[in-house]
Amino acid sequence: VREQVRENGMIKTDRECSSLAPPEGKLRVVMAVSSGGNKGLCLEARAGAASKSWLYRYYIAQKQHKMTLGSYPSMGLAQAREAHSQAALLVKQGIDPRQVVADTKKKNEQMLILDELFEQWLTHKSTVKRRNGVQTEISPRTASDYRRIYQAHLEKALGKQRVCDISMAVLHRHYQKLQRVSLEGLRKAMGIMNQVMEEAMRRQLVEMSPTLALKPKIYNATPNPPRERWLPIGELQALWSALEEGVTGGGALAAGGRGVAASTVLSGSVANAIKMIILTAVRRGEVISMQWAHLDGDRWTIPETKSGRPHVVTLSPLAQAIIEEQRMICSPISPYVFESSTKLGHSITGDALMRALDRLQKRKMAEFESFSVHDLRRSVANCCGIELGAGPLEIEHMLNHQISDKLLRTYQAGALRNPEKLRALFLRWGEFVAQNIAANPNAVAQHPSNVVTVQFGKR
Repeated sequence: VREQVRENGMIKTDRECSSLAPPEGKLRVVMAVSSGGNKGLCLEARAGAASKSWLYRYYIAQKQHKMTLGSYPSMGLAQAREAHSQAALLVKQGIDPRQVVADTKKKNEQMLILDELFEQWLTHKSTVKRRNGVQTEISPRTASDYRRIYQAHLEKALGKQRVCDISMAVLHRHYQKLQRVSLEGLRKAMGIMNQVMEEAMRRQLVEMSPTLALKPKIYNATPNPPRERWLPIGELQALWSALEEGVTGGGALAAGGRGVAASTVLSGSVANAIKMIILTAVRRGEVISMQWAHLDGDRWTIPETKSGRPHVVTLSPLAQAIIEEQRMICSPISPYVFESSTKLGHSITGDALMRALDRLQKRKMAEFESFSVHDLRRSVANCCGIELGAGPLEIEHMLNHQISDKLLRTYQAGALRNPEKLRALFLRWGEFVAQNIAANPNAVAQHPSNVVTVQFGKR
């Protein structure tokens, strides 16, 4: 083989690395490289090759070995010296650095990607029992929320990366992107990553979690103080009227469309989902997950709730009218009552609900103090107490809250979970909404076609 190995000279600068080339008539040249007192680092150049190779020659048990550390220029001189220093340290301990590289490669090939670790972590959280041996650590509803957050904010950017490759810098860049989109989404995504990477540490997949120094405060994503905002009757009337206006236009049902407003403020499904929250005080995730299979006449059974138990909601005539309107909006194949207008066969998302309500407030309710989807649930609770005289325990039952007082849970379980009282409260509130909120005289004057006659029946 025509080659030339030059040991009499020594490369000391990056310029010398760049200019190294075989002499005319030679296919290969190898030049020793100065490396901080450690011997054996060389740079190999081949004729016609676009890159050069960093080589390390060393002795173990009086036998010479050679390994490739990397290629130039992708690995610069400083990086090559660092890699050489680490390999030389292993040789001094009698360890062959080639075996260390092989073991690391094998371990990396077996390393889980984030998608796999998340699924294993979520399965564990959903099946492990608490100390009482009855409840799982998280409810199916919470597991579903975790999965939705992961898919919305983490899966696309990080899901296919190996766990060991997710560094603090990688997370920081991704968190900065989320910061510009949704602080609430960022805060929830950070909470999930904290738990998943703690699991990675526990299983010795990583030595240190990259999330430890990344706090919500860095991104102005700290939790807001507990909210007290609620909408009195006048504001609920204005909101209902704005919802009616938001779905008028070329895409309205009356114009032969699918309930999508020409002004793109909100779709018919989103508007009706918000109305359903006002009528039933359910959570955002519960209304978007409503399926036709969950309905039986005026009975809506929510199988998975935050409290971990099913919740039965009685649908008032106005709520049933909204359901019937959704039958006209939804595609026949959709299992969901509130189907997305852009992704047929799927439900609207919680984020879409929040964004639509935010647009509605900016365009049609700018004079009011801002409010969130969850504030509507608080509004129903306060209005039921003020306008209907409902007691605190009745309202807690309506909201499907877990009663914090253990004595009340133990000795008044029957009173707290009285289906007939709950049904009566839902119907009374639905009638109140129909007469005092949905039938706001100002809204009716502007939209005389708001009231329609429908026939109810199963899908």
